[in-house]
Amino acid sequence: MNKKSIKETIDLFSNENGFSWGTNTVIKSLAPDACYDLTAINGEFIINHWDSNLPQPTSREIRDEYIRQQTIAECLKYFEENKNLKYFFKKLFNF
Repeated sequence: MNKKSIKETIDLFSNENGFSWGTNTVIKSLAPDACYDLTAINGEFIINHWDSNLPQPTSREIRDEYIRQQTIAECLKYFEENKNLKYFFKKLFNF
């Protein structure tokens, strides 16, 4: 899987309400044009249907990307709440 950079992920999944993330954005990040049916049970992700030329991501790959996007969201929220650090964040990631 070809992971997008943090900046690319933020740009791709941000809208007028800010950074939006969840299971759908995780799959879109891992396999942009996939058609799928996904079930999440007790932290395990089960793909019931997969229609894509890209390889089907494993439950671990889905979980890892989910955690990565959750971390990005938490960081963005933290920096939004602590505006004096926003300058540092922008400079650090060249936004």
